[in-house]
Amino acid sequence: MTLDQQLQYCKICENRKMNPAIGLVCGLTDQKPVFIDKCPTFLIDKPEADRLVALEQKAKEEEVSSGAFGVEKKGIQKGVMGGLIMIVIAVIWFFAGLAAGYLFYYPPILFVIGLYAVIKGAIKGNLSGEK
Repeated sequence: MTLDQQLQYCKICENRKMNPAIGLVCGLTDQKPVFIDKCPTFLIDKPEADRLVALEQKAKEEEVSSGAFGVEKKGIQKGVMGGLIMIVIAVIWFFAGLAAGYLFYYPPILFVIGLYAVIKGAIKGNLSGEK
């Protein structure tokens, strides 16, 4: 087990302590972790563990919603309903542009992404969003 893996345990241990000179250390030994597989004095700090899980989930959600096709990825996560919404937007956008004398290239792409979301959501049983 590497030091980074050991420190992942220490981050959620009640015995953790921050040493300004060397960083996170064991509060019992004032040293970096030295256990092999499992720390014999590990006591989980439930509020800190929950906080770190929530931060990780938030970072994952922000990663999905940013970058190329971020909004579409969120729509796919919303399952069948997200797919149907994307399809409706694509159809309205396409025909409104056509009526105005413009041919937008993105509505057909959005339609296909919406269709993919509907099919994927139906297969997974995801009607209104992943849990």
